[in-house]
Amino acid sequence: MGRFPNLDILTVNRHTGYLYNLSKIGHHWSVLNQWVHHNRPLPANFESIDWATARRDFPKFDAVVGHDIRRDLARFLPYCLRYHKPYIQIIHGRRGQLEFSRIGFRRFGKNLYASLTLRPLVRLGLVRVVFISAHAGSDWGLKGTVINQGITLNEMGAYEGAEPSLLVVGNMLQRMHFAFDELMQIRTQVPVKIVGVNPRIPGAQPSRDWNDLRSSYCQYRAYLNLTREPEDGYNLAVLEAMASGMPVISLRHPSTPIRNGENGFLVENVSEAVERAKQLIADIELARRLGKCARETIEREFSLSAFRTAWNNLLTQKVHL
Repeated sequence: MGRFPNLDILTVNRHTGYLYNLSKIGHHWSVLNQWVHHNRPLPANFESIDWATARRDFPKFDAVVGHDIRRDLARFLPYCLRYHKPYIQIIHGRRGQLEFSRIGFRRFGKNLYASLTLRPLVRLGLVRVVFISAHAGSDWGLKGTVINQGITLNEMGAYEGAEPSLLVVGNMLQRMHFAFDELMQIRTQVPVKIVGVNPRIPGAQPSRDWNDLRSSYCQYRAYLNLTREPEDGYNLAVLEAMASGMPVISLRHPSTPIRNGENGFLVENVSEAVERAKQLIADIELARRLGKCARETIEREFSLSAFRTAWNNLLTQKVHL
């Protein structure tokens, strides 16, 4: 990777798609937790290990990357302090995404405690924070580095859009910050293919593997994004769809990469979403024009090169513990 040294990095698999993209920055990665092979293939520079091995080999690691502010921070930081290793905490979403439901209250309390614990550690320079987007970091009150997702354009297939249907990719869509009821209403009026683990949605099923998912991005007419605040205005699936040359129909959101009429359509409600879906289903040339602009948006705003450089600059910073 040019001027950057080759590092040994320890992490844990909690976001397979993100880690798969992170593998593109180089280095050798030791990964805790079972790899989800049907989600993404295990990168050549990734090695699955167990916690006993990680503890034994901890002195060899040049950096440690965590994803969960409660579990990963508690597990890794004591060893990082003992062996003078930099600990990097990735934050994948806004603090406001923590739910206040009775079922989730205990989990919310633990995460709140962890976030409050994180602040002095960041101020003391014992923890570095990476936000996956500016929106993700907007309500944490933490000093950190925003590193936008990096998408490998040449890994995505060529858009055809032959299937006159919308596509949605995601697991457990029946959640607080996704317009699930609206999705069900849209499905009654236009075809919608749902890819992911969603046992409560008839006909929904996960992709067989990474090749199958990439094929879906190429074949379906347009992507439908119904995430809403406090979630980000896009997720990895949206970016992958755009990188494949798919136009996107998305709910309006302050952090969306969709520009209305340029690389997709922004909508306020079910009727607008259905209207735009019917327009794209009827006009494949329009879909292709918008999709071409969507791919250019990824190249400009979510480039792998910028992602790689930002991560490597962070990883090679000197640590003072």
